[in-house]
Amino acid sequence: MTYEIFTAVAIQNEVKVVADRTDIDRNLTRCLELIDSAPQLCYTAKGGYESSWAPIKLISFPEFFIQGHEGTWPYRHYIDNVLIELPGPESERLSAKAKEYGLYIAGCCLERDPEWADGGYFFNTHFIIGPTGEIIHKYRKITTATHYELSVSPQDIYSLWIERYGDSLSSFMPVTETEIGRIGTITCMDGHFPETARALGVQGAEVILHPLLIDPMMSPPSETWQMMNRMRAWENLCYVVSASWGALLGAKRPKMTAPGKAMICDYNGAVIAYADFPGEAIISATVNLEELRRRRLDPSRNFIALLRNEVYRKIYEESLYPPDQFCDCNPQTRLGRDPIETIRRFVKDGRYVLPNSVPEGW
Repeated sequence: MTYEIFTAVAIQNEVKVVADRTDIDRNLTRCLELIDSAPQLCYTAKGGYESSWAPIKLISFPEFFIQGHEGTWPYRHYIDNVLIELPGPESERLSAKAKEYGLYIAGCCLERDPEWADGGYFFNTHFIIGPTGEIIHKYRKITTATHYELSVSPQDIYSLWIERYGDSLSSFMPVTETEIGRIGTITCMDGHFPETARALGVQGAEVILHPLLIDPMMSPPSETWQMMNRMRAWENLCYVVSASWGALLGAKRPKMTAPGKAMICDYNGAVIAYADFPGEAIISATVNLEELRRRRLDPSRNFIALLRNEVYRKIYEESLYPPDQFCDCNPQTRLGRDPIETIRRFVKDGRYVLPNSVPEGW
């Protein structure tokens, strides 16, 4: 059965950073409770998942939604306490809910993939579980936050990646066909790069899931989060569902590092659901695929159909951030992840101008 009209939900949960694996179980248990309670807080629900004109069919959770994240964690802490496998015991509990309610559940986690573990690699993985309980979609974050994360981007092991999965756009940025439309995923830092959402848009994505930024990019005066989600929706003529933390508990950083702000945008770039506050929240909005598909037939503002790729591809002829940097070296350190050498090259070739006062260590 296909659903041209359905309700999408973004859950804004409070997550405790993982000190040991019992914290994962505690975070997950609370997420399952929030799934159970979602129909009570949706305009289109009548206390259940299937009893309305726009049934709840999609629930999206934030990045690190059952693990939290601390930018100072050593590599060993990830290995011993934080990483999970997909599928694994945690995803099985989510799968049971997906089957119980007949819906799609999406979230992001730090994943140990046995096929890659021998190289010391782990991924920041955005996954979707379908109504059958199967994991139907996996996306490994392309734009890992180099100052913050120890997970590996497919770009960091590019040659190994294409050996295993091929070099197509979908091998890096998949779009999955479902009974609620074509769904693609990006994660946090990816949102700063219009190319990531565009890669999904050119493959026909109708719903893009984009969870989590942190302050100061979410609150006034910046509000970068709000601008990027609206623009990714507008320029790709799609819905964007953006879950966020309600609080980060047990971390060195302030617990309101991400002060709520979960949001859903429609294909006009309009905000149609918004939690303008921290703490736990469940927001929802109606997704109308029939309207979206009719809108895409209008040539006046169909930006993907207007792409001048023959010109634009010249932007990308030059390699900037280096590929393959962890194919033959240790991924366990943050050293070498910053793009400082590329910035120095920009200064050397004249595209960047040095300031009068150069930072120490430059």
